[in-house]
Amino acid sequence: MAHLSLLPRLLRLMAAVGTMVLMLGAAVHGWKHQLTQRLGHAVTEQDYGTCVTVGEQLARLESLELVKAEQLAHCRRALASHLWIEGESKGALDLMERLIHSPQMVPADQLQLSQWVRQHRDRAVESYRRGHLSTAVALLLQLSEQQEPQRDTLIESLQVRWNLNRQLHERAVGLRAEQRWWEALDTINRLDHPWWRVQAQPIQDEILQATQALTSQGLDRDGHNSNIRHNVPIAELDRRVRLHVTRGMDDWRAYVQACHELGGMVAEYGPESVCRR
Repeated sequence: MAHLSLLPRLLRLMAAVGTMVLMLGAAVHGWKHQLTQRLGHAVTEQDYGTCVTVGEQLARLESLELVKAEQLAHCRRALASHLWIEGESKGALDLMERLIHSPQMVPADQLQLSQWVRQHRDRAVESYRRGHLSTAVALLLQLSEQQEPQRDTLIESLQVRWNLNRQLHERAVGLRAEQRWWEALDTINRLDHPWWRVQAQPIQDEILQATQALTSQGLDRDGHNSNIRHNVPIAELDRRVRLHVTRGMDDWRAYVQACHELGGMVAEYGPESVCRR
């Protein structure tokens, strides 16, 4: 008897669920119809922002038929071009990336995305060269890893080169204060970043004047005895110094370590330290 009393309840529940499903289906159908109308109106009015928003909402509800898919692709292209011209490069790049992953992608879309990525990357590098490291990194982070697979490697290389130049500048300032003019000159000459070269120009002029004065007094770069010089391969010494600096050593420790690796020891001769075996 208990089972029989449950049967009407189950039937009522199933009827209620069926009614809810029908109502939900009708609501979804009505929403799709409304979105379709808004999409057509946005295309007619050339309201590309609304067209993309509505088209992508509709695509999440159903597989777009060809006409609607083509409309969405057209709006993505038009809106991306507008955003790029207005300087909103990240929005433009993201739109083009979504476009090239759609069936409506044409070869010109991939070509356009590649061109924009290259221009965006060049803009970041130019900011870096002008001394704006944080701006350069922020611009590069706007690129997805799919747009620029070497993004993280490029950011790291810029940061390493920047820090190396900063350390060289600090080292040169310290050597100038100690009047170790020849070492200071060598350090300044190793700067390879345009912005840091400009920052170092005042002390470079002072260092050059000091070394020229020493030369005029008959004191060459090895101090009082011209026979006392580095007797390890200078190119290899410099290569190893740079390698250690990129791995986090300060400039002086890198120099001492590189000298030791070449079988030498650092010795002080007049105004300069030399690496000798």
